[in-house]
Amino acid sequence: MENELKHNPGETPCIDTLVKADKMRLLIQQSHPGLFVSLAVALMLCWALWDYADTTGLLIWLGVLSLSLLARLLLSFTHFRTEQTAEETLLRAKPYVAMLIASSLIWGVGLLFVMPANSLQAQVFTLFVLIGMAGGVLATYSAYRPTAIAAMLSMLLPATLWLYFQPDKLHVGMAIGATIFIIVTLRGAKILSDAMHHNFHLGYQLKQAYEQAEILANTDSLTGISNRRAFFERGEQLVRYCERNHLPLSIILMDADHFKQINDTHGHHCGDLTLQKIGQILKNELRKSDVLGRLGGEEFGILLPNTTPDHALILAEKLRRTIAETPITCKERQLSVTASIGIASGSFYLETLLLDADTAMYQAKAQGRNRTVLAD
Repeated sequence: MENELKHNPGETPCIDTLVKADKMRLLIQQSHPGLFVSLAVALMLCWALWDYADTTGLLIWLGVLSLSLLARLLLSFTHFRTEQTAEETLLRAKPYVAMLIASSLIWGVGLLFVMPANSLQAQVFTLFVLIGMAGGVLATYSAYRPTAIAAMLSMLLPATLWLYFQPDKLHVGMAIGATIFIIVTLRGAKILSDAMHHNFHLGYQLKQAYEQAEILANTDSLTGISNRRAFFERGEQLVRYCERNHLPLSIILMDADHFKQINDTHGHHCGDLTLQKIGQILKNELRKSDVLGRLGGEEFGILLPNTTPDHALILAEKLRRTIAETPITCKERQLSVTASIGIASGSFYLETLLLDADTAMYQAKAQGRNRTVLAD
C-alpha cells in the first residue's frame, strides 16, 4: 500500500452541470448512427433528383455535406475517446455542436439552391425528405433539447419560409403543414426532454443521498473519523491485502488517560473537545493507507499496513508525545491529556491483533499511563 492512488481535490460539480454533461455525452453517442443515416438519405435524394435538378449543384451539396459529417466524426473520436469531467465534456462539445448545426444548415439551406424550381413533384419529395430528417434529428438529439431544436429548425425552417413566399395555394398549404409539424414536434421535444432531464437529475440526487448515507453510516459523528463498523470493514480488507502481498502489519490501540475524570470535573463538552482534538492529531500524523477509527468511548485504533513493530513503536511514541504536549482549551482552561498505547503485530487476524494490542495497552496503564507498550 506504499503506492497510493492520488487525486486532485476540487469542488464537486453541481447536479445541473453533471446532468448537462451526461445529456451531451448521450447526444454524441446517439449521433454516431445518425451520421451514416444522413449520408445514406443524401445519396438517395441525389439519386431521386438527378433527372430534375442541376447535377453539378447536387454533387457540390453532397460533397459539402459529406465533409461536415466527416468533421463531426473526427471531432467525436478526437475529443470523446477518454473519460472526462463534466466541465471538460461541455467545453469540448461546443465545436461538435457547432458542426452539427452546420450540417443541419447544409441540409436546410443547401437544398433550397438545388431543389428543382419547375417540378412540383420534386419539391414535394424534397420537403417530405426534410420533414423526415427533421423528425429523425429531433428524436436522435432529444437528449439535449437546445441542440435538437436548433438542428430541426435549421433543416426545416428555410424550406418552410420559401414555400410561404410562393404564389400558389399548394405551396402555401405545404408551408402550413410544415409549420404545424414544427409546432407539434417542438411541444413533443419539450415533454421528452423534460422527462429525460428529470430522470437524470433524480439519478444524481439518489446517488448523492446514498453516498451521504454511506458516510453517515461509517463516520463517527463526534470526531469525523471512521466509526467501529467502518474500522472493522476496512481493517479486514487491509489485513487480507497485507497477507496476500506478504507485507508486515501492525496495530496501535490507544486510550485517553483519566477520561472519566475529565467528564466528571469539567463536563461532557470538554470531554467531547478532548476526543475531537485527539482524533485530529491522529488524522494529521497518519498516512492515507492507514486505517483509523474510534472504537468506542475514548478508545482509538490504528491499523498500519507495511509497517514493522519497530516503526509502529516510533509512530506511537510520536503520537503519544504530541497528545501530551498539545493543550486543550475548554471553558477558558487549559487541559492536559495523555494516552496509553498498546502495539501488536505478527498476525493476519484482526481480532487477534486487537486482543494483543488491548493487553499491551492495559499493561501501559498498569505501569503508570502515558506510555507505550509493545506486545510480545
